Amino acid sequence: MKVAAYDVLLGGDPLGLAMGGAGVGIWEWDIRNGQIYVSPRVSRLLGCAAGARGCDFTGCAERVHPDDCARVAAVINRARTAADEWFDTGFRLKHKSGEYIQVRLRGLTLRDEGARPVRMVGSVTDIGVSIPTQQLFRALLEHSIAERKHQQEQIERQARVLRMQSGVNSAVMHITNRDELLQEACRLATEVGGYDHAIFSVVENGGRYAIPRFRAGDGSQLPVPPIVEIGDGTVPDTSLSGRALRTREIEVCCDIRQSEPPVAMRERAIELGYRSMVALPLIVDGQPVAVLMLISRDAGLVRDADLLSHLQQMMASLAFALRSQQHADTVQFLAGYDQLTGLAKRSLFCERVGQVLRRNLPLNNRLAVVAFDVRNLSNLNDTFGRHFGDQVLRKIAERFKQFARSGEDTGYLGGGTFVLLEMQLAGGDESIRSLLEASVFGDPVEIEGRTIRLSCCCGIARYPEDGVDSGTLVQRAEAALKRAKESGEQYLHYKLEMRSQIAERLELEHKLRVAIDEQQFELYYQPQVHLETGRVESVEALLRWNDPAAGVVEPARFLEVLETSGMIVQVGHWALNQAVRDCERWAQMGIAPLRVAVNVSAVQLRQRAFVPDVLELGKRLSAHVGFGIDLEITETAVLHDIEGASQKLRELRAAGFRIALDDFGTGYSSLGLLSKLPVDLLKIDRSFVKGLPDDPACMALVESITRLASSFHLTTVVEGVETEAQLETLRAMRCSHWQGYLESPPLPASQIERLLARKFV
Repeated sequence: MKVAAYDVLLGGDPLGLAMGGAGVGIWEWDIRNGQIYVSPRVSRLLGCAAGARGCDFTGCAERVHPDDCARVAAVINRARTAADEWFDTGFRLKHKSGEYIQVRLRGLTLRDEGARPVRMVGSVTDIGVSIPTQQLFRALLEHSIAERKHQQEQIERQARVLRMQSGVNSAVMHITNRDELLQEACRLATEVGGYDHAIFSVVENGGRYAIPRFRAGDGSQLPVPPIVEIGDGTVPDTSLSGRALRTREIEVCCDIRQSEPPVAMRERAIELGYRSMVALPLIVDGQPVAVLMLISRDAGLVRDADLLSHLQQMMASLAFALRSQQHADTVQFLAGYDQLTGLAKRSLFCERVGQVLRRNLPLNNRLAVVAFDVRNLSNLNDTFGRHFGDQVLRKIAERFKQFARSGEDTGYLGGGTFVLLEMQLAGGDESIRSLLEASVFGDPVEIEGRTIRLSCCCGIARYPEDGVDSGTLVQRAEAALKRAKESGEQYLHYKLEMRSQIAERLELEHKLRVAIDEQQFELYYQPQVHLETGRVESVEALLRWNDPAAGVVEPARFLEVLETSGMIVQVGHWALNQAVRDCERWAQMGIAPLRVAVNVSAVQLRQRAFVPDVLELGKRLSAHVGFGIDLEITETAVLHDIEGASQKLRELRAAGFRIALDDFGTGYSSLGLLSKLPVDLLKIDRSFVKGLPDDPACMALVESITRLASSFHLTTVVEGVETEAQLETLRAMRCSHWQGYLESPPLPASQIERLLARKFV
């Protein structure tokens, strides 16, 4: 039972002091637990501590004179059954000295919502003291009830704000759009938090002002200023929101009728019955980005410090969500666009070309993919430095964007190579080159006080004669560009190169079929190291071809032919089977448990028997605790059938296989796949690690991917680590695992066994 009212009345309240001086004591009996709480006056009569919980009803009843016990008990029992009626009786009570004194007992029974008696409150007065105790006790009771009502209202306010805070935390987890999240916060503030109106204003124009963008509640009649001015402190603020954005602190107005703090539209708000408001700035990375204004007709909704603390925690959750969204946007931009030129990277450009081709273009449609380089760019880099060449590429990219019909028709493949999708040109290949020369390279560029005149070299592939899919068209345009540069031509059509390349491919395909028949393939293994412990927890299996004529051949030379010819299904199954055999042998050798990561191609994953075959292989490792297989896939392996691929991977994952998304960040759709695929690991491509720790773009990208992986509870594996500086940078970013030549190059099974044996000694 709370005794807050007594603490006030008996700790200096004039009413309590007056009653104590007049010989009136106060008591309260909690019927549910039998305990009685008494004021100092009663404690002096009985000899017990005031407010002590050790005093119970039985002990007090024993102090009543034996001749009066039955009568007093009858009065008490009647009072417990009567509703809201006073009882009043006199009797003899044993004083702490041992003598009996005459007292008068007055009281009232209080009940809960079910009309059950829960406690009695009342007074004890020495007989002979002449004061209007009935009136004084009524005043005391009214004071106590008012205090308890205030406490209950405060509890209800806190409960509403806590529910609002919980709702915002839930929204942060599933709403990824900033505007939708801020609108939902306004709705929760009014429908759950109990505020009459909520307005979210978003900072614009470099922080000079904020614009009200989102609102909720019954404030349709409340006028809202079109902008919220953000001052610099030299002149008075014009609104509470403006002051909060300037100071970056919560600003509270408990009574808008007062002239301070500043309130916009004060008179109209008073007319509509509003009493209080609070402005909550939304701070992201140290900068105010928005402000939430909460308006209420209840002054209590902004007075309590605990309520403001909950509101502050809610705004911190929103700030965290917006910060995470910004990092995700950064990752998506860097994954799809080149940071230097702002143009689409290869994967995004190919995706856009594929979308055009999927529109069922007629075969006579004149569509071409044009790849072009800046002539002699390497000479400019060697003469004036790489930064000078980068500025040249930026200038060309700006002109290129203006030249193209839209930003979706342009791309940058890296290494100084731009790419363009052109449609319906009647003048032939020469017209394409002429347009580029005139529009992009016609005028010289001015860089660091130097005037440079530039020209281009082009390679062209046309649809449909040179290819019917985006990847083929881009590759053949690049092939034509390469041959044009080698021959000194300004432009070259792919058709001139087609015959020799096809012949070369057919020869390679024949050799690979022989390699399968004669078992010329081998698995090399590269350790994957836990960054904190230095322990080798897994190895990646890498395919090698032992060509009798050329020696060991890496997959970059033959993997594309294996995939397009369908031979990858047979080779991929062999690789999985070999990885399992090696795991079994290592377990028998006493090597500590580890996992083996095996790459899986898109063609393999689409096979109907893929899951049953892999599950059958996995059963062989069930007897070797700690040994397992990680399946590494790329986004292209699942893009054609995301739902089907996801179902297959979930089935494998349930059987103990882990799923790794390989080359993360190099493709266009990786971010969307994270929410759809059962992924356990993200592998950060070596191309992003190459620039660490000096390249700011690489630093931002790797750090963003690491944070994104952490938010999805995924393990990161960073590829291509070659220097101690790179490793220390990754350690500072709190990456999970790494692999690269700094630890070991890929090794044949016999050599990796010796390395693992040393590691686990």
